[in-house]
Amino acid sequence: MTRQVCEYMKKVIVLILLCFITPSVSAQQNGVKKPGHIYSDSAIIIDSKTGSILYSKNGTKRMNPASITKIATAIYAIQHSDLRDQVKISKKASRTEGSTVYLAPGETLSMEQLLQGLMVNSGNDAAVAIAEHTEGSVKKFVDKLNLFLKEEVGVRDTHFENPHGLYGKNHYTTAYDMAEITSYALQNEQFRELFDIDSLDWKAEGWNTTLYNHHKMVKGEIPYPEVTGGKNGFIDESRHTLVTSAENDKLSIVVVTMKAQSKRAIYSDTRKLLDYGLNQFERNYIPKETVFQLDGTSYDLKRDIPFTQPVEGKITQKLAASGELTLYNQDHEEMLSTTLTPVKGTPVTHTEAVASSEHKGQFSGQLLFYPFIIYMALLFIAGVSVFRPGSFNK
Repeated sequence: MTRQVCEYMKKVIVLILLCFITPSVSAQQNGVKKPGHIYSDSAIIIDSKTGSILYSKNGTKRMNPASITKIATAIYAIQHSDLRDQVKISKKASRTEGSTVYLAPGETLSMEQLLQGLMVNSGNDAAVAIAEHTEGSVKKFVDKLNLFLKEEVGVRDTHFENPHGLYGKNHYTTAYDMAEITSYALQNEQFRELFDIDSLDWKAEGWNTTLYNHHKMVKGEIPYPEVTGGKNGFIDESRHTLVTSAENDKLSIVVVTMKAQSKRAIYSDTRKLLDYGLNQFERNYIPKETVFQLDGTSYDLKRDIPFTQPVEGKITQKLAASGELTLYNQDHEEMLSTTLTPVKGTPVTHTEAVASSEHKGQFSGQLLFYPFIIYMALLFIAGVSVFRPGSFNK
């Protein structure tokens, strides 16, 4: 082959590569409609099934949660008590400040009714009664709750001082942790039922009334048919906080908004984020037995890895020498990570080198095709005459 022909072929291959690479960039810039300005200091959307982060604004910033704390209290109590338990109300519980269901000292209510009062009317007194019955005291309950959140749920930046969300100097969480806690709780059928109660009749010694959910989208005051549950919160130190779950035929998501200065702002933010999450994303997966290579070490997947990506956008993957595969969303924020297993017979490297690539579309189809084209082109340009199979993530 003459030098002129080689130069010509190189130019053709570069043009082919540009045709493959350019659409991915333009899709990210123009195809994904952003949610617009978010007033809340912190906000996040995650897919509650895959755990992928779809949007984040200060998602890992420590914040005071106010009454959305009760989501954690509810799921812990459901898993560590019997809803048929009869709970005697203590003087301490009946004297709890803030929002209440007016529990009377000495009266007895079922755990199920207390959980309803906790989630629908945000009863702080119900939270204390639940804690005392479940673990013997509020302190023991909180200690075990924090351990549960760390070891069972897997959150890293949450520490609660009480079961209801009244202000505490060391009472904090993050939007991301609250989304994770809520996603965990939504796996429980009893919790899902509690989370979606719009109203109920309440009968007790201290109060006979109808309770209405304080979350305006759950109550129906702000119509949003895809909403499947929620919990609001407010104290002066945290301002308005809100957790909302929603689903359509493609996705189920959790939206958390924290520290908005008004109800109007936090519901405006939540609506924008619900619209964005439910309409701009779809689920995908990396199929099991996919093989990755880095510095001579091969890694394979033992199971399908599901994730959620922009319909018209792209995701970025990075493979570290430790075998940790991390996916990033269109804003270059971590979506999820998993540790891959080295294939037997290949050396395990200990360098900090990272292999990365950007992808758009199906992992099982064109994502495998693009690296192949690029690799072949590089081989040709380098003058390699014998084809050797390349890696998916070189």
